[in-house]
Amino acid sequence: MKLRSLFLACSCLFTGVANADSISLPIWKEEAEALGYNLPKPFGLNLSYMSMEQGINVNSIALKNVKLGPLNLDGLPLEAGAGKQATDVMTLRADVWLFPFLNLYGLVGTLDGYSETTVKLKAFSHTLLETPFRLDLDGYTYGGGFVLAGGYKQLFALVDASYTQTNLNVIDGAIDAIVVSPRIGYDFNNHGVPVRFWVGTMYQNVEQELSGTLKQAGINLSGRFEVKQQLTSEWNTIAGMQYQFNEDWYLLGEAGFGDRKSIFFSIDRRF
Repeated sequence: MKLRSLFLACSCLFTGVANADSISLPIWKEEAEALGYNLPKPFGLNLSYMSMEQGINVNSIALKNVKLGPLNLDGLPLEAGAGKQATDVMTLRADVWLFPFLNLYGLVGTLDGYSETTVKLKAFSHTLLETPFRLDLDGYTYGGGFVLAGGYKQLFALVDASYTQTNLNVIDGAIDAIVVSPRIGYDFNNHGVPVRFWVGTMYQNVEQELSGTLKQAGINLSGRFEVKQQLTSEWNTIAGMQYQFNEDWYLLGEAGFGDRKSIFFSIDRRF
């Protein structure tokens, strides 16, 4: 229902877009243009794809109400260390420039990927069992955010901040995430080239306490699991570019480096 509601909200946002010229947005548009700023059209629809892989450190794995035949596996001394998390996300985003320096947006999307680490069963400092522990991540995400932007001549800077919730089939409840991405770049439009380049950083604060049933995780045992993990690094470096076909269409690409590697593409339609 939440996913459907957000799609309806996106539709409502663009009702009457054909008359967007009569909606004097962004606020203070004339003043900004008088200062020499070239502003994009106020409304946008954006379709994007991101593939991301990052390291995780698993602090603990616990089993509850788990039995293997006559054996009760609760309280086993399980240890897990470094692992990785890989996700592919498709997102539809609707946005509006409320002020020349402030953009507001809402988004919905689908997520597919996995989280994997190696689990060890130890007794008296000896490893009795070592096996992969993998959670297949499949679900949908929704949320919103804002962009604060400014510039001087061809230089520009912006901060993109978002809050999302992700519902996954493999766990109970939702995962909350806060992402903040400051960027600084150069606009070549005044040189006759419709391209912008930038570099920046990305910060992610993602809830990493996961719980669910073993059958949800694809393990043929009854019972529950609880995993506590954290990202290897909350920060990474990003670099990207945007190509402007015309006033209506934009193509964007961005890559992430470091402990979090990512590739991001989007097509943007302005109204």
